[in-house]
Amino acid sequence: MGTISERREILERLLTSVPSWSEWHRRLLQQVQAEEVSVGVHLAVFVEPYLTAVLEGKKTIESRFAVTRRPPYQCIEPSDYILLKKSGGPILGLALAKSTHFFRLSPSVLSDLRRRFARQLFAQDDSFWIERADKHYATLIELEDATGIEPLSVQKRDRQGWVTYDRQNLRQTTQLHV
Repeated sequence: MGTISERREILERLLTSVPSWSEWHRRLLQQVQAEEVSVGVHLAVFVEPYLTAVLEGKKTIESRFAVTRRPPYQCIEPSDYILLKKSGGPILGLALAKSTHFFRLSPSVLSDLRRRFARQLFAQDDSFWIERADKHYATLIELEDATGIEPLSVQKRDRQGWVTYDRQNLRQTTQLHV
């Protein structure tokens, strides 16, 4: 599990990647200067075209589907920070979790999610939904204030597409090394 000082170090590094006049700079500075970091920090790995769609505001809900209960399922909360990392590349953006929803999937629940959220998920093609038909859990995260940042390199030891960083009350946590 990452330490609080490591989480603070990540936020400090992010400060150098956002404009000093931005709302993200204010948020990050507030957390860095606080006695205790009060938000969850997550790293989400994206492939194209989804990363660009988030940064352009075309994809306003991020989804993660899994066979088992693993982050971000029941591990992310509204107001948590999400670092947007390009698969095989650097962190290229930040977003705020506006709302979070967790689902135990069945064919009818998956169909309902598709009907209600396909456009916001940037997932209107059949293949997206067919690939998730065997999953048992889904997390939907409404994104707010997604913004591009100066590229920030990180080293990640695993191949997971989502890392929940330093949330002590979780059953499963993965370290992010910067």
